[in-house]
Parts: sequence; structure tokens; C-alpha cells
Amino acid sequence: MSFRALASALVVSVVAGLAFAGPATTAPQARLVIEGIGLDVRLARRLSEGPVAYYRDRDTIAVAGHRTTYSHPFRELPRLRRGDRIRLGGRVYEVRRKAIVRPRATWVLNYRGLVLSACHPAGSDRFRYVVFAAELSR
Repeated sequence: MSFRALASALVVSVVAGLAFAGPATTAPQARLVIEGIGLDVRLARRLSEGPVAYYRDRDTIAVAGHRTTYSHPFRELPRLRRGDRIRLGGRVYEVRRKAIVRPRATWVLNYRGLVLSACHPAGSDRFRYVVFAAELSR
């Protein structure tokens, strides 16, 4: 097993279903802006306070958010379409694809770019709705 795969597996097993696992190196106060769903929030330190960057390495930033509880920032995540823009801090991403996965699907952290995840169906912990977005050239 590669180091990246092992690290991903460890993070997700600790996270227990794609939730906050500890401090990520993304600035916790970075703004997450998704105009397509009317979202403009700062990343939080705890999932109960808003979207949280729970994993980051050289190629990947993963952010989790609630769909039905607390401030439900990712309520409209399924409305995103291929090509929609997402801004996180000073970086701009473009939605490439979406997937519905099991809570312990560690492979999502192998994506190079931005990974957004939330519960699916809304209010359930049975699956995760995941959006994959690629960084646009600077």
C-alpha cells in the first residue's frame, strides 16, 4: 500500500465517515464561495460551526459540511453542475464530477483538487455526497 493510500485510510478511519479529523493546514478562516448555490462562508474549526477542511496534502483539500443541521452550509450541494466554479481562499476550482459513496470511502482523498462532502441522503449518515473540483490554472 502506498504512503498516500495508507495516510488516506488512517485519516478516514479516524474521521469515521468524512468528518473533521483534526487541524488541516488550510487556513481555518479561508472563505469558501460557491455562487451556484449561494454559499459564502468562512471555514470553521469545528463541523458544528460550518464547513471544515479535514484533510490536506500537497494535491488535495477536502472539506466537509452539514446538509441539515447547524448552519447546513452544504444543503444545496447536489445542485452543483459540471463547470460550476468554487473559490476557496485565493484558489478557484471547477466542478468536474460528483459521486455518492460509503462513509469510509478513502479513495475520495486520492483526488487531486478540491473534495467537498456531505451526508446523503440529507439528514442520514448512510452515504456521502461528494463533489470533485479541479483547480484552474493560476
